[in-house]
Amino acid sequence: MQKKMKRAAVFFAAVVAGSSLSYGQAVPARGFFDWGVNSVGTPDFTASPFLDNSNAASVAALLTASQSAGQPLAVKVREPLTNPQSIAIFNNFAVQYVFCDFEDTQAVGRTRSVADLVLNSSQSQGAFVGNFNFYPRSGNDGSRPTNVVSNVPPGEHNSFQNRPFNEQWPDAHGKKPNVVGKGMANPSLYPGSPDYRSASQAGSPNIRAALFTLPIVRGTVTENGLRGDTINGVTFRNRGDLNIPWVTRFNNWGNSTLDTDGNPNNGFAFVQNAGTPSNGQLLSRGDFQAQILHYRLRGADSVNLFQASAGSVVGYSEAQEQGDIRTGWGANSVINTIFSHGHGLASLSNNANVFVNNTQAPSQSNTSTGVVWSGAFDTNTSQSNRRLAILLSNLSGASKRVDLPNSVGGFRTFSGNTSRYDDYVVAAGEHRMLTFTLTNTSHGKQWILNSNQPVFLDNNRNGVGIPEPASIGLLAVGGLGLLARRRRQA
Repeated sequence: MQKKMKRAAVFFAAVVAGSSLSYGQAVPARGFFDWGVNSVGTPDFTASPFLDNSNAASVAALLTASQSAGQPLAVKVREPLTNPQSIAIFNNFAVQYVFCDFEDTQAVGRTRSVADLVLNSSQSQGAFVGNFNFYPRSGNDGSRPTNVVSNVPPGEHNSFQNRPFNEQWPDAHGKKPNVVGKGMANPSLYPGSPDYRSASQAGSPNIRAALFTLPIVRGTVTENGLRGDTINGVTFRNRGDLNIPWVTRFNNWGNSTLDTDGNPNNGFAFVQNAGTPSNGQLLSRGDFQAQILHYRLRGADSVNLFQASAGSVVGYSEAQEQGDIRTGWGANSVINTIFSHGHGLASLSNNANVFVNNTQAPSQSNTSTGVVWSGAFDTNTSQSNRRLAILLSNLSGASKRVDLPNSVGGFRTFSGNTSRYDDYVVAAGEHRMLTFTLTNTSHGKQWILNSNQPVFLDNNRNGVGIPEPASIGLLAVGGLGLLARRRRQA
């Protein structure tokens, strides 16, 4: 069964990749990552085999295959490395990405130990090392509830029981005299997980608005931390540290508030069967694609997909989820072209100016309005026809008019309507792509609107969201039985 699914995944990925790679920077140079991609063969996804104390020979073979295929070298580490043969992997190969997965009270020390091994190796000292849900400013991240209540079945590992703190991120970097190793922020951007505020706690207009906006908030907190926090007087971004979040369309493991029958032993199933599919509360595939693009437009260098064997949504395969990542990240040619030039990010704010009853309200949080806008613009002044692209999303239940700032990348946008100069309307549950060209006008240079189109049109928000547990038994939903497997072993 798994071999058949793998072949289908490769075929699907090849079709999607073939349609998206014809312009600009549609895929990050380092590729995307995936918890389940451990060998070469999935287009656009970099293999990252699990390295432990008993499998050095097989990991060496996998890394050799990646090297021969011209892929970057990456590994995932779930246990402290003590075996000399396993440690020697970093001396024998120039590993570039090390994704740790330590989630207990010793997580900082264990990540630091791996980072020190890497930094002191002969081939991998320049590798980026990160740990699951370690990221700058995590201790005062407003997407988190005051108290995380994570209920998991007896004997299961609780991924979110230990609240993060700000010092985790810098302390987990590898260190030796006068040298600090490269880091990789790996925030958990899992819609539905218990370490996010609920819709009511966030003041969101509905559940799907919270599912959509809160991970974007956390991704933005991460990027602002990379750009603002320092180590040895240099910001993490300027040191070259990366932002590669863990992503998925849905994962409510341990979140009883999104367990529709209140029984965590059958998998925390979140069942949505609205008469009008767009009124469901589960994020649609289009919403997930839009989320991925917002992450890119807010600084993510790539993403790392987690999907349990049963999937994040019933009937939604890993190949489809990989395809949605490709589509979201690289489907817009203007954005791909901007990223192939010198570029800037249009917004790293978690607030937006939204009109209420035709009256402009004070700047409001993305979670309370359900509205997010993100963008990128050309910064190369020698570039003719400099472009700006903005993705505008509205996950609320009502149409919204959004007032963009008077300066985006140094210039004002003009919608073509003098009475609503830089205001743009986005319907309920809609994503719109705005593109502009920098143009000389009688008012000076302005971003003149070229196109304003709805994008990511799949808005079926019905379905059954499922989490990450080891074995949740069979859950009968529409005649389907679910059997899931844990992503991380205790």
